[in-house]
Amino acid sequence: MRASRLRLSRKQRLKELQKIRDYVENVSRGVNRLKIVPRVAYKFPFDLVGLGTLSKAFGIARACLKLLANDCPDEAYGLSRSLVECATNLRYLTAVRSERDKRSRDFVKFAMADKAFWYHYALKSSKGPREKAELRAYAKQMGITDNPKLARQHWSGEAGSFVWDTTLQNHPVDGLRTLEHRKKAYAVDYYQTSAFVHCSLVAIDNYCPEDGATFRLARSSLHRETFQRTLFVVLTHVHDAIQYVLDGLNIDSPARIDSLYLKTLKKLKPIASRNSTN
Repeated sequence: MRASRLRLSRKQRLKELQKIRDYVENVSRGVNRLKIVPRVAYKFPFDLVGLGTLSKAFGIARACLKLLANDCPDEAYGLSRSLVECATNLRYLTAVRSERDKRSRDFVKFAMADKAFWYHYALKSSKGPREKAELRAYAKQMGITDNPKLARQHWSGEAGSFVWDTTLQNHPVDGLRTLEHRKKAYAVDYYQTSAFVHCSLVAIDNYCPEDGATFRLARSSLHRETFQRTLFVVLTHVHDAIQYVLDGLNIDSPARIDSLYLKTLKKLKPIASRNSTN
């Protein structure tokens, strides 16, 4: 990420926003022009999981841009972490070609852990033997167990920090991105956005009142820069999501899609910052 101490005016921010809006709409048309047809799910589950995740990534990207347009940059920044997670899921699914469909099946099967979670609490809250019997009959028919602990694990079955560990692993589409590049991207695009998801101290910086002044509810002060950071996250991780999906489908990424990303990246203004830690 590039950095600058010069903050952007509202007019400049809206111009920056339009650059990413244009990118998202243009690249979405580029993906649609590929006319990808998913193969049968029982043989190639990645096709449905990967393409579904890609559509979700675009949905999150558009939601981030709407929040930015409505002067909610901190909230957009927090939401952008979900886009990072979409791209990370796709990175993990496609990192090892021979594991692609097994990992995709693991992703789908994790829905049973979610069902087990709700089944457990449905049983606890049911009020009579008849209702409990109906629940147990349904669970038996669907193969659902009474085990809420399954839902607390990660769908991949991997121990530790999924996003961090997946970032460290090499991927066929990494190209010139070294391990150090990926570690820095994790710090800025995931670790820092997590603070805004969890509403920790960093996330309320832009909302802290002045000492001794009468408190009034207010919008973000923009004291901590999140507007331009969100634009970079959206651009980078929409592009990454596309690359992972195309690689997983064994489709060469069209030059126009790569070119659109690089041109947009070059056009974006630097991220303004108060100091090296902001």
